[in-house]
Amino acid sequence: MNNHWSEYWQQGHTTSFGEALSGNYDGILKSVWKPIFNGLTEKFLVVDVGTGNGSLPLLLRDELLTSELTGKVVGVDLAEVSLASSENQNNHNIDIALMSNTRCEQLPFEANSVDLYISQFGFEYSNVEKSLQEANRVIKSDGQFVIVFHHKRSMILNRNRRILILIQKKEVNLLIECLVKMANAMGNVNNSKDVDRIKKDPQCESVRTEINQLIKSLVMFDDAAAQDCELMRFVAQFFKNGLFWPVTKKLEFIEFITIQMDTLKLRLTELVDASFDESKLAIFLEKLQLNNMTLNELKILKNDQDEVLAWYLHASKLF
Repeated sequence: MNNHWSEYWQQGHTTSFGEALSGNYDGILKSVWKPIFNGLTEKFLVVDVGTGNGSLPLLLRDELLTSELTGKVVGVDLAEVSLASSENQNNHNIDIALMSNTRCEQLPFEANSVDLYISQFGFEYSNVEKSLQEANRVIKSDGQFVIVFHHKRSMILNRNRRILILIQKKEVNLLIECLVKMANAMGNVNNSKDVDRIKKDPQCESVRTEINQLIKSLVMFDDAAAQDCELMRFVAQFFKNGLFWPVTKKLEFIEFITIQMDTLKLRLTELVDASFDESKLAIFLEKLQLNNMTLNELKILKNDQDEVLAWYLHASKLF
């Protein structure tokens, strides 16, 4: 799992679902954390599991920018991660550290040492039962456990589920196969004479027609998903930027497209599987109680358009 997520975070994303939200988390996904962060006390230790590129640690530091509190927030992730940039980087009272290759189920912290355990769209990707047991181990008595996690019917899941359905269609593989055919049929293109040759070549024309038909089929099926998965951009890049590439480079680019589609399919499958409906949530709440946690608040977060974004859960450790 960590390899494809490592590649994803290295591309500079700040959220775990691509372009469904731009930039860092904002709106309710930002404001819901304000009272939690402002409730911290001196020399706090906060752990953010499934941190990605450190969105929540950065939000914490920005929220406490004018505070005199000192403390540390450690973001852990199974993937290789690095801290994203922040507009406010001059709060030296708050120490941020990210730890890669670290599982939620086995945290490198002493028992009863963590004041606040947080996660936003990360905890649910782990083995939830084992991660809860580990949370119970590291959180102090009366420490806080606060997570925002994927709702099965959220706008985030709805959008990404559509992308997943589209890239699972046979037309996607057929389109990539046609690009290979086109690369080989075109041969090396060095000048305008070669371009004229391609336009008159029956095999190139046949493959081009097939490519256009496949694109049309995918766009008609779901135009937004076709654009979101970036396949259309890759195809355009192949014909525009890649026209004069050597055949070997064209084929390398097609292999890159294949890998991108495969890893996207894997990430989105994990996203869908990680999300919670009401029945899965009920089981989780039972396990929460078994791990010495008392529920303080549970609610559905929505955006300004009244669309579901996520579940929000706030609990405290009893002893």
